Amino acid sequence: MPSLAVSRSVEESLTPQKRRLRSNSTAAPETPISAPTKRKSPRRCLESSPSSHPTVSTRNDSIGPVSNSSKSLAEELSEDFSKKLNWNPSDASQVSAVKEALHVSTSPPTIVCREEEQRRVFDFCKACVEKEQSGSLYVCGCPGTGKSLSMEKVSNQLIKWARDGGFEPPEVLSINCTALTSSSQIFGKIVDNGYVKVKTSGTIAPLQHLQNVYSQKQQSSSSKMLLIIVDELDYLITKDRAVLHDLFMLTTLPFSRCILIGIANAIDLADRFLPKLQSLN
Repeated sequence: MPSLAVSRSVEESLTPQKRRLRSNSTAAPETPISAPTKRKSPRRCLESSPSSHPTVSTRNDSIGPVSNSSKSLAEELSEDFSKKLNWNPSDASQVSAVKEALHVSTSPPTIVCREEEQRRVFDFCKACVEKEQSGSLYVCGCPGTGKSLSMEKVSNQLIKWARDGGFEPPEVLSINCTALTSSSQIFGKIVDNGYVKVKTSGTIAPLQHLQNVYSQKQQSSSSKMLLIIVDELDYLITKDRAVLHDLFMLTTLPFSRCILIGIANAIDLADRFLPKLQSLN
């Protein structure tokens, strides 16, 4: 079997050469290997003086070189904030404007994430105005979810829609039950504001006045459609639950022109306190 002969020169080229000592004067000078440059951390770059410019290297040739600024990143950010914020605590007009904007009674210009609920309530009220029929709604939810603000926006939209469509805009009455001294006072609020024109008598209670008006066609036709928004309906839940029941029953009278929207935090208010009203749909 023939053997393969390998020349000495080829064999030496395949064998890795040993590192030669520097003391050997006959050895060829080695190519110096440059030590890798240390990169500064972002914190050191920020703490460096403005005169020192940190260089940024990249391995991707498609990215252009980063321009070096004579100011540090912290100084640039501080200048940006100073340009945007012109707050002067000693200015009384600015302080009063901020207090007014941050007050809990200030309504925001827009209500987020309540478009669907507002549309449903608006469609209900619009149908009542078009047909000149009464109706009632019960709006419930946790505190701070935008119930009162949404109903206020719906009432404004309803008035604007009625004027643009040639309908007579309904009267809007907003009642907060926390301001009532007694639960039965809510009927007096409706009568005293003049939204329902009735012949007053000292011996007849306000509830009976409203029932008489909405039970007779002649008296009811002379009055406008009335949108009543009753907020904090939970305060009407007392031992005498007839007030809460009679309030919703105003919309079931034969010639009623009242649209009632009740707002409460209790989710099961209708199930627990108005079972009779639910039986009448």
